[in-house]
Amino acid sequence: MGPMIACHCSQCNRSSSHIVAAVNVAEIGLSWTRTDHIIWYASSDFAERGFCGRCGSQMAWRQSDPVIRKGTSLMVGSFDDKDILTLERHIYVAHKAPYYDITDDLPQYPHSD
Repeated sequence: MGPMIACHCSQCNRSSSHIVAAVNVAEIGLSWTRTDHIIWYASSDFAERGFCGRCGSQMAWRQSDPVIRKGTSLMVGSFDDKDILTLERHIYVAHKAPYYDITDDLPQYPHSD
């Protein structure tokens, strides 16, 4: 499992109404215990977002093309045990909404890292 990141891009802002905290998991190491309620929505021409078809919760983000997909970002809100996670960096801060400031000392990247 990769580090937890905070994404400030406009898509994450629209889909979550703020920022998204996610952890990237290698595609080869990811297995879903249940897939019957996951719905994949094409959120752009290169990516899709997975959400629960029962409750609507965001669960994941990944590249649409499985040939180039190396991992899937899992939304931290869907984790039962959040004690094992630590935020490590902010991405797409050049796109963040103007109504808040980032006040921690973590690395910030204008776009992707």
